[in-house]
Amino acid sequence: MAGSITSSAGEYLAGLRAMLETVDGDAIDRYADVLFDAWKDDRAVYVFGNGGSAFCASHHVSDYVKTAQVEGQHRLRAFSLADNMGILTAIGNDIGYDDIFVHPLESYAKPGDVAVAISCSGNSPNAVKACEWARAHDMTVVAITGFDGGKLGPLADVHINFASDNYGFVEDLQQSVGHNVAQRLKSRVMEAAEAACAR
Repeated sequence: MAGSITSSAGEYLAGLRAMLETVDGDAIDRYADVLFDAWKDDRAVYVFGNGGSAFCASHHVSDYVKTAQVEGQHRLRAFSLADNMGILTAIGNDIGYDDIFVHPLESYAKPGDVAVAISCSGNSPNAVKACEWARAHDMTVVAITGFDGGKLGPLADVHINFASDNYGFVEDLQQSVGHNVAQRLKSRVMEAAEAACAR
């Protein structure tokens, strides 16, 4: 899928700055709330995406598990569904590429768990199928998208959209969401630990 491009560093940075002005911080805060609630209740979080979004999913999970950890407190149970090459290729080859994320959810997920789809277009069939399954099985669905949000937007309980067709802008901002909510999660876990000690 084609997207816009820039021709200089200055143009790119100017475009990114303009995009920052449109970011819905409330939606990002709601996502942080979803992760904190999952942490409190020891529910699992499954993050997934294709291509660059697959690496973004892995990075988000790394931050949620490692960066957000607080000494003496349990950690968020977060998993990237894009990380197991054996499962991805077995499902893609033997069943179909559209099933690479829904199949693991069918195996692992429970009602109350969280599904997080990262997609620039919002129309990746495998991410859409996974989110449809997640909604039907009482999971909380978060979509982090670009463009107009595509088919994922209406499926999401929390939708964070970066309305640009420049993949670089969208992916930069999608990655920043992971950093943002990991820091917010750590802060809230620390606050919860301090409050428990004060009782």
